[in-house]
Amino acid sequence: MNQEEARELVLQQTIQLQGSNWLLELATGVGKSKLALEKIKYYHETIAGNPIDAKLLIVVPRNIHKENWQEEIKKWWATNNLKIEFTTYVSFPKYKGVWDYAIFDECHHLSERCREALCDFNIGHSVLLSATVKSSLKDCLTEVFEDFHCIKVDLRNAIDSNILPDPKVYLIPLELKDDFPTESIWKNPKAKGPLINSSWAERWKYIKQKAYPVRIFCTEKQYIQDLNNSIEWWKNRYMQTRNEGVKMKWLKLCNDRLKYLSEKKNPYIKKMLQHLRDKRTLTFCSSIEQTEALGEYCINSRNEESTINYVKFNKGMINHITACNMLNESMNLVNCQVGIYANLNSSDTIVQQRAGRLLRHRNPAIIIPYYKGTREEELIAKMLENYNPELVTTINSFNDIVI
Repeated sequence: MNQEEARELVLQQTIQLQGSNWLLELATGVGKSKLALEKIKYYHETIAGNPIDAKLLIVVPRNIHKENWQEEIKKWWATNNLKIEFTTYVSFPKYKGVWDYAIFDECHHLSERCREALCDFNIGHSVLLSATVKSSLKDCLTEVFEDFHCIKVDLRNAIDSNILPDPKVYLIPLELKDDFPTESIWKNPKAKGPLINSSWAERWKYIKQKAYPVRIFCTEKQYIQDLNNSIEWWKNRYMQTRNEGVKMKWLKLCNDRLKYLSEKKNPYIKKMLQHLRDKRTLTFCSSIEQTEALGEYCINSRNEESTINYVKFNKGMINHITACNMLNESMNLVNCQVGIYANLNSSDTIVQQRAGRLLRHRNPAIIIPYYKGTREEELIAKMLENYNPELVTTINSFNDIVI
């Protein structure tokens, strides 16, 4: 099958789904919004007889995603006679009442609060969309939505079925510096005594003296070693206590570790972007600050020109954008060929969503610089399960990238 034939097969499978409520668990890039609209269109026009003034509620993660849906509706069902309203998951409970149809975009955001609010809704038919749905949430959905049916196409299936292209993947192993102390670790920061400065080798002389704040000068590799030790300690404590506060501390440290590793790549990625200046690129970042550090045209919740930058990129007016979370889901990028992973993430959902931003290009490339011997190496092993090993290349420098 060619790409269009493969997409048409998924479309027909979607339309023929039985039941009243449907989950489309499809890899980002397969065309979930089109399939959702086609499913409701088929039911509304063919099964229900095209009733006048039926109501459709579309629930999205962020307000910025409403514009994307409006464009999709113009493209795939401009002649509908529905009354269509949009809301976010945060405001969803305010829309209680009777609806003929509902679309829940990125339905993994359907929190317990939103599921409880569904008791005040009377929805004839619902389409729920996501790239990945955890089994625990899927169990909840089967309880909340009656006559519930699902179709699933994951990222690897979509590539194997020729719906999405198989990308080239470039891995660039990096080394944390361990020759000179450039980092600082703070222990007992709230202590009232005079500050003690310590080398890494002498740190244990002072750490246990809780009356004194201690600043330890260390290398990048030693900084990560200390973070690893702290993460393991808090993880073990949570396993023993099952205390949610302890869990939050453990997970925060895990996030801090990935953020630190991401930000250490900034000088390297700036040079890489200069090398790829003729290509259309999206750089995935760990924070708003990193999006600003790595690109002039950043897309984040703090930048008032994020929407302008998004539109400029899709119109071909600019070639490089950076983003942390805002482009993970429900946003279509036009002709974006190269994805640079400054930040790696442990969430399967985010991993698949990010890949979907890139796999609309006919010849996509994914570039992953990572630090050897760190948590990043483990995350890459998991990511590569979705890609053809024959197209994965480990290189020594971004100068070896051929696109």
